[in-house]
Amino acid sequence: MTQSETVLNHLENNRKITSIEAIGLYGITRLAAVIYTLKKQNHEITSEMKEGVNSSYAEYRLGW
Repeated sequence: MTQSETVLNHLENNRKITSIEAIGLYGITRLAAVIYTLKKQNHEITSEMKEGVNSSYAEYRLGW
């Protein structure tokens, strides 16, 4: 399974993913690049910036 397929499957089952989840669960270190690829394939994925303890991070969701 490709990284794109893995992330899309996760989004279909869980509706959201962060880079920390992608690294921990699947070893995907460049989630933004995978999301970019999925968007170019016309998948409707939105992002929302969240505030962490020391930095901000993106949470990606399938749909709106």
